[in-house]
Amino acid sequence: MLQPYIKTFLAVAKSGSFSAAAEALYISKVSVMNQMNAMEREVGVKLWERTSRGVILTEAGQKMEEYARKLNSLADTALRETRKAGSLPVHTIRIGASMMRPSASLVELWDSIGSAKPEIQFDIVPFNDGKNGLFDMLNALGDRIDCFVTPGGSTKLLMDYGFLPFGSCQCHVAMSKKHPLAKKKILRWEDLEGETLMLLKRGDSYVLDELRDDILRSRPSIRIIDFDGFYDISAFNLAIRKQYIMETLDIWQNLHPSMVTLPVRWKYEMPYGIMYEKKPSDMVQAFVDTISDHISYSTN
Repeated sequence: MLQPYIKTFLAVAKSGSFSAAAEALYISKVSVMNQMNAMEREVGVKLWERTSRGVILTEAGQKMEEYARKLNSLADTALRETRKAGSLPVHTIRIGASMMRPSASLVELWDSIGSAKPEIQFDIVPFNDGKNGLFDMLNALGDRIDCFVTPGGSTKLLMDYGFLPFGSCQCHVAMSKKHPLAKKKILRWEDLEGETLMLLKRGDSYVLDELRDDILRSRPSIRIIDFDGFYDISAFNLAIRKQYIMETLDIWQNLHPSMVTLPVRWKYEMPYGIMYEKKPSDMVQAFVDTISDHISYSTN
């Protein structure tokens, strides 16, 4: 059956790249290549020409693209009209969103799989990123919102709430644009020697606890300052005021206009995904399960 490969085929045809298609579909490049190889085997003819700049469709591939678009449109129409005939009710998922925890990545992910459940729609509920911003979101779960997108590096939150990762974010460092290191493109451990690094206090993040232990063991000249609580805008303001370097994430690189965010030659990252109630409603659980099934299928 060609149907499982159609969306991937169209994504590659649109982008001209296995890597770009993988990024758009939130799956691995290897998964995209495996699906396209399997599709070529099933069709029995060559669909792609591999070049140094990506891939282009063969003449047979162009013909396949023409019919693939029709098949994809027909499948979406069939699902929509069938469910409409069955008077399928519309369900609304309420997503909390703020500058530090935007909803765009979840909406884009759902756009790639949402035809499986067209009865689900979204309401975006705005939140502030003040001192209690994250806690306001957590307290609103099950009441004002059903979920939100966030890094999942907190030990306590992973114990108290449901969390489904669908990506990862890299640990970087941020500093004032006036800091001497701000002009560099990428930092090495040696660049941090003698600097003051702000981290979440021990126990708040298993990822940053590992980073902390590595510093204490191998880089004792780096001074660690604890930030009490989860990061908000005040953490970035404090780092500027005190001329600290602060651990941050690549997804927050444009958050503060007076700071620059730089990668470091280390390998620390956090999962990134959906946080929801430990015991969510049936509707929210079905929504999460649909995304989980898509992730599992895409990585196999």
